[in-house]
Amino acid sequence: MATNQGKLFEEDFQKSAAQSVEKIFFVRLKDTHIPVDLRSRVRVTKNDYDCMMFAKNHLFTLELKSTKDKSISFQESVIKQHQIDKLSEANTYEGVISGFIMNFREPENKVYFIHIEEFLKYQNIAQNQIKEHTYRSKVNKSSISLAICEEIGIEIKGFKPRTRWHYHLKDFVMEAINTYANKEEGNSK
Repeated sequence: MATNQGKLFEEDFQKSAAQSVEKIFFVRLKDTHIPVDLRSRVRVTKNDYDCMMFAKNHLFTLELKSTKDKSISFQESVIKQHQIDKLSEANTYEGVISGFIMNFREPENKVYFIHIEEFLKYQNIAQNQIKEHTYRSKVNKSSISLAICEEIGIEIKGFKPRTRWHYHLKDFVMEAINTYANKEEGNSK
């Protein structure tokens, strides 16, 4: 059992898929752990993203991020460029919905799905400091805030029966398909 809060969130998300009323196929891609003294001598493949879910004839490629802060940094140590690239590539296929699951643990556990296209649009506006945009919330050039996620994302509701969280993934799946599946048709390979 993990003790890292991000890993606990990943475990809770996976268990929520397994316990869903409707069948959700879930595969979590395990990170490879290499001891510090071997890292310079061993080549390690990088996971494209954290997990894949299959539900309602759609494949979801997802990268999960968790923070105790009110924003998630764009720094390479937090959101890696290869993850953005692979999510964006996967999203070009018909029937695939890709994005980030952003977990803001404090002050109350809030979780949002940010579609990769929405993420890229926000990141471009933020990093290039484009003044004309439609966001109500403050645009920060170095991170994506909870307030922006509330504007552009799909909230994934959850509850905490005792000590661990359970997420309503069936509702999320339906809303994501209704929101993004129609956009895919003109975007497929």
